Amino acid sequence: MSESSATGRSEISQERIEELADYFDNTDLGEVPSEEVTDVEIERWELEQVSLRLPAQDVKELRRRAAKLGVGYTTLIRMILRDHLRSSLKR
Repeated sequence: MSESSATGRSEISQERIEELADYFDNTDLGEVPSEEVTDVEIERWELEQVSLRLPAQDVKELRRRAAKLGVGYTTLIRMILRDHLRSSLKR
């Protein structure tokens, strides 16, 4: 079904993607029972601005990878740092 990738996100098989696409192509979502969610809280971290000097080539590569993922390069830097901090704490 799904496998966990190096980023901790699960990979969806092509078969599952096609199954979901077929469901949404053939289902009137207005007829699908749903519950209204009213008590959702979104946790927002307090962010602190920092200045960081990086080699120009590294920034270029970060921008390229971030664009491929559809996020900003500073967001990608945060993602990488948080992932590293979480994994290093597990050791």
